[in-house]
Amino acid sequence: MRDILEDWLAEDVGKGDFTSQAVVQNIPCEAQVTGGPGIVSGIKIVKRLLTMVHIDYQTSLSDGRKIKLGDIIFSLKGKSHSILKVERLLLNILCHLSGIATLTAEIVAIAKSVNPNVEILATRKTIPGFREFEKEAVVHGGGRTHRLRLDDAILIKDNHLKLTNSISKAIANSKLKYPDLMIEVEADTPEQALEATKSNADRVMLDNFTPELVKTTVSEIKSISDIEIEISGGVNIENIIYYAPYADFISLSSLTMAAPPVDFTLHVI
Repeated sequence: MRDILEDWLAEDVGKGDFTSQAVVQNIPCEAQVTGGPGIVSGIKIVKRLLTMVHIDYQTSLSDGRKIKLGDIIFSLKGKSHSILKVERLLLNILCHLSGIATLTAEIVAIAKSVNPNVEILATRKTIPGFREFEKEAVVHGGGRTHRLRLDDAILIKDNHLKLTNSISKAIANSKLKYPDLMIEVEADTPEQALEATKSNADRVMLDNFTPELVKTTVSEIKSISDIEIEISGGVNIENIIYYAPYADFISLSSLTMAAPPVDFTLHVI
């Protein structure tokens, strides 16, 4: 994490914080970080950042805690140049990750209100180099991750099927080569979903199905097997309540790609 934070800080500082060096003496000062409302994420990362730049901090919060508008997130003590230099990076981390955690918590609450057993998953649609932190923010909001990397599980998608033409053969070959991995098939039609079920996949993903088509397809699947059902594609905070009753898992790219930031500010006191 130190190397990543050093890269992020170097990106923002460049050759130096020339404004602070020109107009502010490098004297001891105090500051507060406030923000909210939402679910806070990024506390652990910010602590590491502050330690790196020799800023003392106090906080009573941990990642995943609910915060109200104006709550004090961090109290800081350090040299003025250090606090001003790190201000934007610190706030960017908290704003972005807390936004993900907050949106996730809202979606989880809606989905679980109609199906307490459904799990909300983050996809691999993340900012390059930031995936681990974004996925962790989803967890802070009550969600879980799908695959972190391509080697986590077998997920047979539409492009794979265009190159292999057989769901049953794709599943059989996957079981033979990687017997310890979970095997999931992305289905674009009810027929594909039923073929994946009959071919003993571990999970079937119903991709871009309407709620009505999900209902009928799941009914057919469950008459054959207790295979895990995942729903993805076109699901959002407005319509997830119509999908949740039929799913074991729902994966949404919007958790990491479309979460509005939570507002945080840093003020010298």
